[in-house]
Amino acid sequence: MLRLFECTWCRHRVGIVVLTAWLLGYSPAVFSLTTEYDALIERARGGDYQPALDYLLSTRGDEVRVRYLSDHLIIANWAGNDAEAVALYEQADHLPISMDALAAVGRSYRNLRDWPGAIAVFREGLKRRPRSAELRAGLMLALSDAGRHREAVELGRSWVSPQTTQASLFVALGYAHRRGGEPYAALFAFDRAYSLAPEDERIREHYVLALQQAGLPAAALAHVDAHTSKFGDPRYRRLQADLLAECVRLAVTTTRREDERFLLADRALALSLRLLDGFGDHPDTAQDSIRVRIDRLGALHARQLMQPVIDEYRLLRQDGIDVPPYARRWVASAMLYRRQPVLAAELYESLLQQPSADDAQRLADQQGLFYARLENQRYDGLMASANAMADGQAARLPVPGLRNGRPNNAWLDAQVMKASTHLYLNDTPAAQAAYESLIARAPNNSQIRIGLAQIYRARGWPRRAEGELKIAESAEPTAISVEVQQAYTAFELQEWRQFDLLTADVVARYPESLAVQRLDYLREVHQSAELRINGYAGESKGSTVNASGDFGIDALLYSPPVDDGFRLFAGAGYAQGKFTEGQGRHRWQRAGIEWRSRDVTLQGDVSHHDFGHGDRTGWQLSGVHDIDDQWRWGWSVAGLSDDTPLRALNADIDADGANLFVRWRQHDRREVVLSVQGLDFSDGNRRRGLILNGTQRAFTTPTSQIDIGLEVSASRNSGERGAIYFNPRRDLFVLPSVTWSHTLDRDYKTAWNQQLRIGAGIYEQRDYDTGEVRYLSYGQRWSHDDKVDGGVTLTALRRPYDGEQETDYRLTFDLNLRF
Repeated sequence: MLRLFECTWCRHRVGIVVLTAWLLGYSPAVFSLTTEYDALIERARGGDYQPALDYLLSTRGDEVRVRYLSDHLIIANWAGNDAEAVALYEQADHLPISMDALAAVGRSYRNLRDWPGAIAVFREGLKRRPRSAELRAGLMLALSDAGRHREAVELGRSWVSPQTTQASLFVALGYAHRRGGEPYAALFAFDRAYSLAPEDERIREHYVLALQQAGLPAAALAHVDAHTSKFGDPRYRRLQADLLAECVRLAVTTTRREDERFLLADRALALSLRLLDGFGDHPDTAQDSIRVRIDRLGALHARQLMQPVIDEYRLLRQDGIDVPPYARRWVASAMLYRRQPVLAAELYESLLQQPSADDAQRLADQQGLFYARLENQRYDGLMASANAMADGQAARLPVPGLRNGRPNNAWLDAQVMKASTHLYLNDTPAAQAAYESLIARAPNNSQIRIGLAQIYRARGWPRRAEGELKIAESAEPTAISVEVQQAYTAFELQEWRQFDLLTADVVARYPESLAVQRLDYLREVHQSAELRINGYAGESKGSTVNASGDFGIDALLYSPPVDDGFRLFAGAGYAQGKFTEGQGRHRWQRAGIEWRSRDVTLQGDVSHHDFGHGDRTGWQLSGVHDIDDQWRWGWSVAGLSDDTPLRALNADIDADGANLFVRWRQHDRREVVLSVQGLDFSDGNRRRGLILNGTQRAFTTPTSQIDIGLEVSASRNSGERGAIYFNPRRDLFVLPSVTWSHTLDRDYKTAWNQQLRIGAGIYEQRDYDTGEVRYLSYGQRWSHDDKVDGGVTLTALRRPYDGEQETDYRLTFDLNLRF
């Protein structure tokens, strides 16, 4: 409660009393009595109240009572005997009292929290002396205490002006603003009061408190440090803690320069250590130390030191400290950063169970819980949650004076999150439609274009993504999110130089960003050597065509990229199979070079072969060319082709080959590939083939998908029937199939998948009856950290060869390693 104003008595009171007594004809004894009484008053003015009060209580008679009533009221108020002052006033029965005494009675009513009584006394005084600054100030204070701060402010504004010199009026006005929750208006009033009375200790305290409550702890501390008085150690420690809290709040604000973004966070961390060291382990500073430790979590979070945030939080919990919600949000965010989604979800759920008056903060908590569940693969309810967040935000917020209000950024954020949720749930068509709808409404929003570019990449359209990112770049040329997505797009387009430059730039600027770290890791993987191993083992029951107990393996080692687009490679392989005419074996070694650039991949190699008939040399050239995001074509020519059957090689028959294909990939859910193949065997046989493959997505969930496939192939051989290897004069193969793919487990960059494929079709061979084809395969694949990827598939195929049904069992495997 504000207790600032006290009446001032004239120091020449004794002379005035003596003169009055002489004029009224009092005897010299009265002079003696008056002098003794004034001595008691002077002692009371010095703080020794009781002698004067004892004397006043011992007086008898109405004449004496009236003469000393005002003094009694004032001294009782000074002594803190507010109940005595109020009782004496109420018993006075309208006896005349001075204005100073009336002001003292008003203060006593306030001290006793009798707001109506105080208001009535101050109003009575203002009737007699309407321009009294002391009474005006007292009335404002009483009104504020009574919760009528608005009325107090209106009175204060009518009583003060730039010419006002009474500091007490500005103090009372500041008090009214403070009680009304207006810290900046209060600071303005207290600042004016301080400028009028800079030496008044109490006004100085109110001014410092106003600075503190207005969120200016640095100015408050500087003001305190400029004076000898620290206002008491507890108050000073709170100011220091306020300064730390302010630094933490400001640490996340955007700075003019990127290299300064951690400046305030570093200052906050240094200040927190100084405060903790200064507070020590003394019991009196325990609460201040706890506050500093909690705010230090925010400084660590702003500095992107996420593991220390988690570690310090656990220490606080071990010490039995209840961490407030605002600090738990830092911890939950740090847990998401450190890939601890289960713990993060628990914290966000606890935050959402608490009432919150801040809608924006509640939305942020809901989004945090959403991403925690997403990363924990808890897909159930994600779409409903995203819809609820989007529906809970108005597109525009009302603003007084604006007919249509202003745009609500939270609404746009929720809509973008809703659109992205479709992508998270593997529904790319819905994600595309949602983002394109948003971009139609906000064509200049670069963040929406970045999101749309991600969708286009997911759908297999990196060139369309590139165009969207160029538009976003024109609006925000240095935005980190734009450059990261441009780097990913450049990688898919095989723009290696651009990919490297963009990655290097964002790594130098924002090494703490998770998105940047993932991009840098992709660059590390890309610049690694690569080992590819493929193999098979098979068994054919009752076959007159295929090998029995066949086996094959091929290993190929690629060097790290040289001069961006080039890679050298070398490898070796072995294949064997048992035929009716004997065991067939094939060993080979090869070396070559690969060049990858935008829209083009070329590869050439020279190989050495040994299949039991002397050393042979082979070669191969191939190329793949992208026309746009949907069309691709490729070719290959080879001397001693890899497509030559092992049974033909075993009979010293080799073949040169050529292939041409065209692929149309409308999007991630529909693809058609047409291939033309040719083999020219050394025995004069010419084989020509045509293969058509198509897939169409039929069903999708976040963890499963079903594709409908169709394979149609036809071939013609010019050679005579009865060749040692299978060479039908003409044939037709038709195999519709259904493929189910399912993710068994996923943990960030580690994934375990399974796939089941079932097919049934026909095979038609000239000179033989049409037969049925049955196909069944099951496989599993595991990938880890983008550097290890491997899978195993077991296949059973039943189909006719030369009119006889045969069953072929085959186990295939592959392993890709980067190091």
